[in-house]
Amino acid sequence: RFNIFLGQAQVGKMSSEIIFIVLALFSPELLSIIFPISVFLGIGFVLTPIYKSRYAVLEASSFSVGKLLYGQKFLLLSIFSFSLFLSLWLSPYAKNEGQKLIDVDNNFAAKIAEPKGLVQIQKNKFNVFGTKSENGYKDLIFINSDDVEKFMYGRSGYVDQQNLVLEDGFLYDNENKAISRFNKANVPLQTSTDDDYIGIVELFNNINAENLSELFSRLTIPIFCLFSAIFSLIFSTFSNFLGREKCYLILALINILYLMFVLSSLGTFSTSLISIFFDYFTVHIVYLLLLSSLFFKRTKRFLGYEGL
Repeated sequence: RFNIFLGQAQVGKMSSEIIFIVLALFSPELLSIIFPISVFLGIGFVLTPIYKSRYAVLEASSFSVGKLLYGQKFLLLSIFSFSLFLSLWLSPYAKNEGQKLIDVDNNFAAKIAEPKGLVQIQKNKFNVFGTKSENGYKDLIFINSDDVEKFMYGRSGYVDQQNLVLEDGFLYDNENKAISRFNKANVPLQTSTDDDYIGIVELFNNINAENLSELFSRLTIPIFCLFSAIFSLIFSTFSNFLGREKCYLILALINILYLMFVLSSLGTFSTSLISIFFDYFTVHIVYLLLLSSLFFKRTKRFLGYEGL
């Protein structure tokens, strides 16, 4: 992500001064995904060697999966609560603020290009050219069309919030055969088109297809975090007959595959509430059925456990 922002700053699409601020604002979004991955990998890394070498002792002491889950209830609750906080509140809010900062900065940096040789004028877009100076810009030319029949020139200028301010210049209008000098002229820049951050309470109070899809998107990663942690706790017990390496590999592959399906479901949007519910619950239900099957001895027989 840092390399992406650095590349945008290099070509003038972002100011270098805001790179680390934007990076910090987008970090919770990445952390909300990295955290569940680190949880189930950490559980598997710790528990698989324990069950591989000490399963006979645990079995002799009437240790069961149910006791394991009950003993780790506060750990599971803490993991789920932290993931819920990241995905429901911190990540959406920080991402929205970061996108706003990028949009405002793009108005400042990307819309004023330094002319080099022949410059192509883009149709129906801001065409602003100027040379950056210590106090702003100099020799600014503003063209709000696809030709040069009408343009504004300022000897100097700067960006003030959402306005491009040109100083000591003139307006040329070939269509009306007119030219006019000015000391200062304000050109409104395009504002951000992104929606404002919508809180959880507002999403619940206004249930529609769009808000329901957004709500499910925020809940998906925390549910994945909880389910993958429980699955990892249970499946790690299988290392006593699968072997530590094979058990850890299967554990990681299943959870990563589950994560891929979860993330792919986030990008789908439908106006049908039934379709939204189906897309959201299908992946989790299939994984939950797989998780439930670990409690049965038939699963161990299927995997080749010779002791049964």
